[in-house]
Amino acid sequence: LLQLQSDLESEEEIKKEITVEEISKKWLKEYADTVQDSTYIKTSRNFKNHIYPAFGNRNIATITAIQMQEQVNEWSKKLVYGRKLKGLMNHVFKYAIRHGYIETNPVDSVVTTVRKKVDSKSDFYNKDELKTFMKLVAKTKDLEKLVLFRLLAFTGARKGEILALKWDDWTDNTLSINKAITRGFEGESVGATKNKSSVRLISLDQKTIDLLSEYREMNPSTTFIFESPEGKPIPSSLPRKWLLQIVKGTEVRPIKIHGFRHTHASLCFEAGMTLKQVQHRLGHSDLKTTMNVYTHITKQAKDDIGEKFACL
Repeated sequence: LLQLQSDLESEEEIKKEITVEEISKKWLKEYADTVQDSTYIKTSRNFKNHIYPAFGNRNIATITAIQMQEQVNEWSKKLVYGRKLKGLMNHVFKYAIRHGYIETNPVDSVVTTVRKKVDSKSDFYNKDELKTFMKLVAKTKDLEKLVLFRLLAFTGARKGEILALKWDDWTDNTLSINKAITRGFEGESVGATKNKSSVRLISLDQKTIDLLSEYREMNPSTTFIFESPEGKPIPSSLPRKWLLQIVKGTEVRPIKIHGFRHTHASLCFEAGMTLKQVQHRLGHSDLKTTMNVYTHITKQAKDDIGEKFACL
């Protein structure tokens, strides 16, 4: 009995001495089986860049709610995704409780301060800006670029979904979105879409169909629509480089490639499509995401209300 008691006390002492980094790595090992490689890599990077420098060598049992609150405040001030880091710490502490390393979760009493977002128009192009941008793309006389940006703006598909497209995915006026470029341990590869809702059919307008037909004639033997000389999809960093080259020295501002999804959403809402229709077209798993996009892109429209009343 005395030996058993000594062993138990010794085990408890070892558990108390375990560090945040050690317990985090245990949780990450379990987490790796539940997500795609790309998600795991991003999460691991957050631990390495932010969590380990702050708490890595600290014994998990010694971290108090006040210390946790102070660190979350610091993350929230410096980083847009401060809330995400708090969430990761929450998972780690819950894991530690589940396996008997600690008894309470200091994150439970932590309040997250929401960082004020700076109002910016740089997220997407409005209709006029898109027209100007597409004219600049046309001036390059590079059909590959024209087709790429046309698909981004007029389908609302994600960059990874567009770059993973094969010619077989295009039938008449329909584009089948059924895969995407994912970043794993061995670099970029073709994998599954972001979620089940992302697998969808998107209708194409006639101009996009005509451009695809012309581009197909130029590339009769390729498998992927946007294919590298090695027979693989072009690197995901290329569209952004192309965009910066196209707008350089012009008055057109650069936007993120993801901003073309919001550009497309604004065109859809302007055309009178419902939230559910836009949700399906963008491949959102949750209608709330679509509503957030709607709120974001209609902020500028609110300013026009006063002018409309002034005309009455």
